Amino acid sequence: MKKQILLATSLMLSIGTTNLMAADLGKGSLAFDKQDYATALEELKPLAKEGDPDALNMLGQMYENGWGVDKDESKARRYYKRGASQGHMANVNSLRALKDKEYKVELKTVQPAAESGDAQAQNRLGEMAEFGYGMSRNADMAIEWYLKSADQGYVAAQHNIGRCYNFGTGVEQNFEEAERWYRKAANQGHTDAMFFLGTLYSNNHGSQKDQDTNILAYAWMHNAAELGNKTAQAIEKRLVMKLNPSELEEAKALAAEYRKTYIAE
Repeated sequence: MKKQILLATSLMLSIGTTNLMAADLGKGSLAFDKQDYATALEELKPLAKEGDPDALNMLGQMYENGWGVDKDESKARRYYKRGASQGHMANVNSLRALKDKEYKVELKTVQPAAESGDAQAQNRLGEMAEFGYGMSRNADMAIEWYLKSADQGYVAAQHNIGRCYNFGTGVEQNFEEAERWYRKAANQGHTDAMFFLGTLYSNNHGSQKDQDTNILAYAWMHNAAELGNKTAQAIEKRLVMKLNPSELEEAKALAAEYRKTYIAE
């Protein structure tokens, strides 16, 4: 019986190896370069299934551009991501270029909407300028659009302004201003603002000097964790170790007080 199992296992491994040997990256690459996409598809698919990054990149290009296959940018993105996760620079660059193409399409609708006064579009245009989505990075332009959006009460923009002051993006770094804007967003239930406010206090920044910053950090980090932020959940556990029992009770009470504020909003 054992011999039969070993024989079957060996046969399966042999079949798998034979399939991979039959698929030839060199032949696939040559076919790809010659635009013989039927042959390229046949050679590259088994290799891509096994995670070969060159095969993943070429297949991604085929699906992105509709070369020998139906155009499918979602499938192209999945191929590029698998290759990029291995640190393969051709896939990283292909994924970046695909995203940039998508961002440029998005920009054509976002920019006019922002200019016409739409707060959500103004915030999105700020993000696109800050991170270089579909355009060159422009921190000054980013903060300008965030402020216009925040003036209309858009919560995500208030958080983004807080982050800009926190890291000195488009403005001079100012932790008290970061704290002020983060609190605006956090008091309205913005999870990321709660998380960043917690990190601000855990690094002993901000204007709240009347309380232990670890207590403040825990209070906001706890609320971010409760709302599902996984990183906040891990940091909350570390903050507990910094607090004695009475401080922890104070921190929990403060977290509950903050929670009432953003639930009321």
